[in-house]
Amino acid sequence: MPQLMNKKLLYPALTFVFTALVTAYALRFVYQTQYQHTVSMVENLAAQQAENLQKVIESDLHFIGSGANFYHSTKPSHWYRFPIFAEELLSQSDTLIGLQWMERVEKADLEAHIAKTRKTFPNFELYTVPKDGPKTKGYIMPNDEAIYVASDIYPRSEANQGLLGFYSSRLRFQLVVDALMATGEPNVSDKVRLLQDGLDRSLQKTGLLVYHPVFDIKNDQSLLGVVIGVIRTTKYFEGIVKRTATEQDLLIKVIDMGFDAEDDPILFESEGWADTQGIEITKRVTLPNREWLIDFKLARGVTESERFSLASIAVAGFVIAALLSFIVMLLVREKERLAELLEVRTGELRFMVDHDTLTGLYNRRAFNRFLAEKVQSEQTFALVGFDIDKFKLINDHFGHVAGDEMLMFVADIVKAQLDEGDVFVRMGGDEFCIISDKTESSELYDYLNNICRAVATSIHEFGADRIRCTLSIGAAIRMLETGEQILQKADTQLYKSKQAGRNCVTIAE
Repeated sequence: MPQLMNKKLLYPALTFVFTALVTAYALRFVYQTQYQHTVSMVENLAAQQAENLQKVIESDLHFIGSGANFYHSTKPSHWYRFPIFAEELLSQSDTLIGLQWMERVEKADLEAHIAKTRKTFPNFELYTVPKDGPKTKGYIMPNDEAIYVASDIYPRSEANQGLLGFYSSRLRFQLVVDALMATGEPNVSDKVRLLQDGLDRSLQKTGLLVYHPVFDIKNDQSLLGVVIGVIRTTKYFEGIVKRTATEQDLLIKVIDMGFDAEDDPILFESEGWADTQGIEITKRVTLPNREWLIDFKLARGVTESERFSLASIAVAGFVIAALLSFIVMLLVREKERLAELLEVRTGELRFMVDHDTLTGLYNRRAFNRFLAEKVQSEQTFALVGFDIDKFKLINDHFGHVAGDEMLMFVADIVKAQLDEGDVFVRMGGDEFCIISDKTESSELYDYLNNICRAVATSIHEFGADRIRCTLSIGAAIRMLETGEQILQKADTQLYKSKQAGRNCVTIAE
């Protein structure tokens, strides 16, 4: 009686614990579902914002390209109309804050160019800002090469006109020019400190430059100059924050993966990014010569509705635990029984995949795998092929049942003669193969000859009939051959054994 009572108490207790675990799993599942829903929502929102940003940037690149096309398609005598054209372009973009014409000027033509430009801009003066150096007036290029001079700009504000006369003496600009001439595509810079903001190195880098080539189609596609689009990047990213913050508490971080951005790759980072833990999703924005990674992060906690859902599941699981415990226990037992049965059946299937159903030997599929492994590992081995001489006559005279028994009989005799580690395969029909580690020709011959004699001297009794058979054996020792080549060599030796009268062994020299 006490033992019976213990069982009655034990099973409900164990089942209740199990049901409690199932309930806990259900709670976790519901939480994960809610979490995945939030991730999906953020994923869609991030994809939409990244696509919007891509379109805005492509629109700006199109406007800058239109500015370059003005110089490309207009005679130099009409270049003075550039501000009129540029005004229309900038009015269509919130992020493009300026267009600048950098005309290519040879050293010998500088004085004439300065004089011509001063007719429009009396204070025009040639200058550059060397890397890690102060503003420097005049021409300082070491190899007398041509320079690209800021010769016009829009808007023509007082601050912008102060940029006229600027040319870059840095290697980075020359690399940009080389890329423009090689590809003919615009080139986007990493983040820069805009000259419009001043030369103070403590100022933040809140802009980027887009270089668009202008080619002379009448003069072997030489470069006339470069139109530079000046973009205020903060307007790009603040726009994303503004659009998303109304519905989701999303933070963003933009990383430049392009050339020359390694020293300071972060273009923008929302306040509190580093201190916030939550869902993070990365999208890419592709520019002509660089790529931006945009990380979106959602600081997420459990909402009131989610708490209510989780609490409801916990209460429901506790209430129905007693009712489901016995059923769950039976299901677990049935599952274990089915699992054991499945394991047995799986083992049988594994055996059938690599073995011949009649003889129990390895089949051709397994043989191909063994042969490939040995060839790939550069092993030396002997490949032996044999078949039963005049096996068709056995089938025709005694029937296919006798033929099948004869195949099993031969397989058993050969297996008894094999060395441990040899691989014995039925290739199909009455054809067999052996992969042996014997690689000395005379030793291999004696080994195979013993097999040949053992089969020839054995008798299989089929009812009242006594059936004998012989083997024709061909072998080749693999040195450097491929799998196909060594198979061909062994087949050739088997054919030679047939020609020699059967019941013999032939090994390739």
